[in-house]
Amino acid sequence: MNTLLIFRILLLSLLVGFVAHRAYYTRKYPPQENDTLSKMPETARTKLAALLSVVALLSSLAFIVYPDLIGFAAAPFPTWLRWMGLLPALGGFALLEWSHRALAANWSDQPRLTSEQTLVQTGPYKSIRHPIYTAFLLILGAPLLLTANWLVGLAWLASSGLDILARIRFEEGVLQERFEEDYTAYREKTGTLLPKL
Repeated sequence: MNTLLIFRILLLSLLVGFVAHRAYYTRKYPPQENDTLSKMPETARTKLAALLSVVALLSSLAFIVYPDLIGFAAAPFPTWLRWMGLLPALGGFALLEWSHRALAANWSDQPRLTSEQTLVQTGPYKSIRHPIYTAFLLILGAPLLLTANWLVGLAWLASSGLDILARIRFEEGVLQERFEEDYTAYREKTGTLLPKL
């Protein structure tokens, strides 16, 4: 099996795994619209993120099916560096699962505040306020190395980065409003995407 085929299969596996993981938790904890007090509105930033995610998905499909189609954006990464793309992806999936287990029924497919919402401070939430978004960046940043293609990698990073910024801004606001001084104290001892030094 040639190296390019292996990386095409790895990218497909990463994307299918990511979608399957999201689908599993969406089914396990379906949105509770009747309990929703506040839900993140669509903004120009989220619309741009959605558009970039289409570019990321289409360029990924092109890489998987016919890589020459996006060969103009190929990056001269050595093979060993491309293999290193597995490390953030695997670490991201481990962090994603750990975060979901800690959140349990507090998790929602879309940022929202529900009447039953609690302030989770266990698992990765003990030191990071948004570990799921850290996991997203690790998982969706991995295609840059795996594909050695600027179009694929930067489209995923840009779309997820914009979406994450919008989500964090909304979530920090509603959680601060809901939990007041408890959330202020929590923010002081935790980092946004990485543990506070």
